[in-house]
Amino acid sequence: MHRKIYILILVLFPLLSFSQVWKTFTDTAGKFTASYPSNWINKIKEGNRVFFTSPADSEPDNFYENINISVSEKEVFSGMTVKDLFPTITNSIKKEFTGYEEEGIRYFKWNNIDGAEFIYSGYNKNNESLKIRTTQWFCFYRSRLYVVTFVATADKNIYNETASKIMSSIVFK
Repeated sequence: MHRKIYILILVLFPLLSFSQVWKTFTDTAGKFTASYPSNWINKIKEGNRVFFTSPADSEPDNFYENINISVSEKEVFSGMTVKDLFPTITNSIKKEFTGYEEEGIRYFKWNNIDGAEFIYSGYNKNNESLKIRTTQWFCFYRSRLYVVTFVATADKNIYNETASKIMSSIVFK
């Protein structure tokens, strides 16, 4: 009997000790909710933009991957689709980067609504010391444009899976 308990503990301990605890964020304006890991930092910045920032992935880490959620509300958005955003978005972003590389655009369902994912990389003209990769999700819901941006260093993908889970957890209100 003791042996069975010991084996059960050995099997379950890794699952229990390494499971990630997630929190739920609710936008104060009531426009969305999102789930994020408890070891990420949540901040609200000017314009009611919400940021989730990763923990350091090593001791000398001086770049924290982050997710930025922005919601803009305009009556003109009511009749728009995400396909209406391209190529205007790609052309304007291209101007802000040195060594700009478009990695892909895909259309998908987000909250059962048409969404778009745009991935690109390059050196931001304001800081050309670090090449970054940006993944942006766009969606129109009611008269709002939801833009979620994940920024990471181009040479690392340590938080890609977590970022995807956070982005997928966003529910429009």
